[in-house]
Amino acid sequence: LRGIYKGYGATLASFGPFSALYFVFYEKCKAISRDFIQQQNQNANEGKENTGVITDGDLPLLHLVACSSGAGALASFLTSPLDMAKLRLQVQRGKSASSLKSSGDPILGRGVQYRGMVDCLRAAYAEGGVQGLFRGAGARVLHFAPATTITMTCYEKCKSFYADAL
Repeated sequence: LRGIYKGYGATLASFGPFSALYFVFYEKCKAISRDFIQQQNQNANEGKENTGVITDGDLPLLHLVACSSGAGALASFLTSPLDMAKLRLQVQRGKSASSLKSSGDPILGRGVQYRGMVDCLRAAYAEGGVQGLFRGAGARVLHFAPATTITMTCYEKCKSFYADAL
């Protein structure tokens, strides 16, 4: 049973910070959007009665798309070093030490055996500096920005639909 969860810590160390950062950025962006729309409404209705509080369901689609994609891009970029280390550890576990030495893989082909996340991050930094830590960040952003956009926009619209329907 222990073998099933071997390396699960690396996955948690990657996805935990991503999720935490994503939701912080997403909620902050939605708050800024609500304030912006509220201010626009007040300026448009100057001298008239208060238009009320803007809720998440009142945010226009474009604002939800911008908030979710921006938060996904920023969170995925900032956590790229953790994801890179997690992926290197997963690939390392998938190959035996002898095949690592003989492979033509530019990253793992030197027979490097990482002892954990911190060791992997140190090796990446020693190899390429800060740029080495963020190797592959662009691909990660290109994956997560659309994925989080679709997921959270659909979630917010379904939540709003069902809140109105019930």
